[in-house]
Amino acid sequence: MNRLIASAIWRSPAGRLNARAPSRVASSAVAPAVLANVNARGISSSTIPTASASAQPQRSQAKSQAPPPRDTRLAGRRRFYKVVGIGQASPPWETMGKKKEEDGRDDSSAADSPISAGVDGTQSATGVTTNVASAESLRAILDPTRSGDSDGRATEWFNVTLDERALRTPLGHPLTVPSSALAMAIATEWDAQDPTISPAQMPLTTMVCTAIDQISVQPQFYKDNILRYLKNDTTCYLTCPQEDRLLYRKQMRAWEVLHEWAQEHIGKGKHAPARAVGNDEGLILSRARKSKPGAGLPHPDVLMEEAETWVNTLDAWRLIAMQSVTVEAKSFLVGMAVVSGCELDHRVDDSIPSPPYINAGAEAVEASRVEEEFNIDQWGLVEGGHDYDRLNCSISIHSATFLVATLNN
Repeated sequence: MNRLIASAIWRSPAGRLNARAPSRVASSAVAPAVLANVNARGISSSTIPTASASAQPQRSQAKSQAPPPRDTRLAGRRRFYKVVGIGQASPPWETMGKKKEEDGRDDSSAADSPISAGVDGTQSATGVTTNVASAESLRAILDPTRSGDSDGRATEWFNVTLDERALRTPLGHPLTVPSSALAMAIATEWDAQDPTISPAQMPLTTMVCTAIDQISVQPQFYKDNILRYLKNDTTCYLTCPQEDRLLYRKQMRAWEVLHEWAQEHIGKGKHAPARAVGNDEGLILSRARKSKPGAGLPHPDVLMEEAETWVNTLDAWRLIAMQSVTVEAKSFLVGMAVVSGCELDHRVDDSIPSPPYINAGAEAVEASRVEEEFNIDQWGLVEGGHDYDRLNCSISIHSATFLVATLNN
């Protein structure tokens, strides 16, 4: 009955107007025509709930006393700072998790991040968490591993300042990075925000915040997500050469060298990634069955184990770079080649096979978009669609390449 009354009130102009402020609606505010409509349906107007006159001032007084929630979102706001700088800082595990009173900070000494920490600050089904890890686990995942010709020197940490106020992550942690070049690049992103702030134009800031706030708390979640892409790696699905020889040649030219390197890097020189040629073979090989419970291509067990071992060696900074490339390219192998190509190990140790992409983001972008670019060549480019896809792919992969490269400088 109450549902029918509410429906009748909503259909009237007065009901729709009052629905915007339900706390102020009383029986006297309902239009006579609405009451007549209700009574015409055989429902007494006395059954309509009313609010007492004494209760309304109390509720309004309580609302006026409650402080308005603080809006920390900066996306879309006008630039509020003049000078962007960088400076040396302490490692994040020395300050994360501490109260502001303990480390001498207050709200006036820090600037908020425009990257959202999640809907309503709650845990998210997509993996976004608001938990804080311990100092020991933070150091284990955030302290970067040096490769190649590093001299064993202690890592120096840097932060970004807005008008001499240290920048923070969405969860309030200090935004500190283990590279002056990376800090300078993040500062450049912030300095380019004019007249309004757009987080979508700050890919390095986004990746660094994710590494500090999310990956440092639940690294296994991201490791498992990255490994999922190996089972259905895009570069392992080839078109049938009898159906489209041109596309097949483009795929082989872009991906064959990648598979050969993966065989040496994680296949111990003997086990190559599984391939599916044509739609029928792809469906047959990737389906789940008793001997292979999980769906996906039947890669050799040695290759899968070595891939997991390699992922477990990555710190948070390389994990977020790997995540960014893998998701954008839909390929674990492309992501592994990009991250490995930025390291220095293969340059000082001849026994380590050289990756196909050595600080070469453009080649990785090309390998990630073989089929898309082929369709554009055949059918034309759709403005506002294909061009944006090209740009997003290029930004994600080049940003990840730059982030890993700065860790070794």
